[in-house]
Amino acid sequence: MSEDIFKILAVLLVAAVMSLILKQKNSEYALFVAISAGVVTALLILKNISTPIAELKSQIEAYGVETEYFKVAVKALGIGYITSFIADACRDSGQTSLAAKAELAGKAAIFIMSLPLLMSVLEIAVGFIK
Repeated sequence: MSEDIFKILAVLLVAAVMSLILKQKNSEYALFVAISAGVVTALLILKNISTPIAELKSQIEAYGVETEYFKVAVKALGIGYITSFIADACRDSGQTSLAAKAELAGKAAIFIMSLPLLMSVLEIAVGFIK
């Protein structure tokens, strides 16, 4: 990942300069460049992060810990990143209201997804009390 960070930063820098230039002439193209750079960046990050996540999952399984908690955490992290990406794209296009709604949707999705986990923690806590 350390070598690829420079590729990612270079892509983002070139996209930022291109967006600034295009914003003066045609703002729709500037938004397209920014979103495209974001997608390329996300793909590069996913390529690099999949191996460490797989190793972490195998370590968790080796220790006998239930992987359901790990899956929820990884999904929540993914939802958070995607939500942030979409909200930033909305802000870049001047749609701050849509950005706020995207963030609300992401938070609600994470909350709903984590409810079974919260219920199991509650069951454990009630078990200790009794």
